[in-house]
Amino acid sequence: MKVKKVKNILIFGAGSVGTHHANAARTLNCNVLICDINFSKFKYMKNNLYPKRYGNWDNKIKFISYQDVLETNNIYDLIIIGVPPKNHLILLKKCFVYLKFKKILVEKPLCVFNQSFSFIKQQKYKNKIYCGFNHSISKSFLFLINLILKKKIGKIKNIEINWKEDFKLILKAHPWIKSLKQSYLSNLNKGGGGCHEYSHAVHLAIIFKNILFKNKIQISQSIVYKKKKNLYYDSVAQITFKDKLRSINLNIDTISNPCQKNIKLFGDKGTIFWERKIEKNYEKIEIRKSKNLDYKFFKLTRRDDFINQIRSLLFKKKRYNDLSNIKLRSAVEVMNILKKIFKHV
Repeated sequence: MKVKKVKNILIFGAGSVGTHHANAARTLNCNVLICDINFSKFKYMKNNLYPKRYGNWDNKIKFISYQDVLETNNIYDLIIIGVPPKNHLILLKKCFVYLKFKKILVEKPLCVFNQSFSFIKQQKYKNKIYCGFNHSISKSFLFLINLILKKKIGKIKNIEINWKEDFKLILKAHPWIKSLKQSYLSNLNKGGGGCHEYSHAVHLAIIFKNILFKNKIQISQSIVYKKKKNLYYDSVAQITFKDKLRSINLNIDTISNPCQKNIKLFGDKGTIFWERKIEKNYEKIEIRKSKNLDYKFFKLTRRDDFINQIRSLLFKKKRYNDLSNIKLRSAVEVMNILKKIFKHV
């Protein structure tokens, strides 16, 4: 009987996203190493964060210091960069130079809008880099794309994407952050603000654009900035992608409570409504044609987002490895949009 080789995962960052990734990797029976420049963050993860989210601490999760990790000779099946956006590219360069790996997953967004990522194009590793837009590889979203390709509601004329969630709700899920000004979320130049934090919504718009648009497109934006002492970020943004035949309207805000995460597609033969309700553990698709109305529900928790993504990256079974939506080129497209809409900042 062939024994399956256990996958080795290295995670940079002992914060919220690192905790999600660690649990997902252990659920898939991987060896997990956590690296952080601050050991106290790992202690908080071990004693507070992980137990509160997932019950008991998993003693098979190990810690390695930043100094020590760069001297290891291990071959990692997957490296995950789960630190604040302004540090993504720094760590990526370190990985290229010092570490051996098969794949790297950089959490979204790839970097901050005003950072240069052109060095990646010259790297031999560029085809091994992915970005954490995990919503785009969920079962419901892939099902939605299939409906579009099959022209279930005919020719798509307009798409509306709403990604609206009060930053206070994010802080509530991260109780160790006492106020917004203590987080990078409050600073656009550190990767904060709505369009950075909700860049997966920009990413979804790009996927639709690449499927539907054949002609030259125009991109326009309207952005409201929050400017106070120690606060500077985009709180509301409207971004429009438009050609001669159709448009995609993307609405992002950091002030809506309850949150809204949905996509509305309008075709010449009907409409499709996709909705993410993670607080109720599902994503839903509603198809309306004439007087007919069909629903399809997909059970999903926040934990499932990370398990599905890591499983897709590590295992070659066909149902797990649709990675096209999280490849580097998509992350670069998102950054190009962010550079464009913030070019006057």
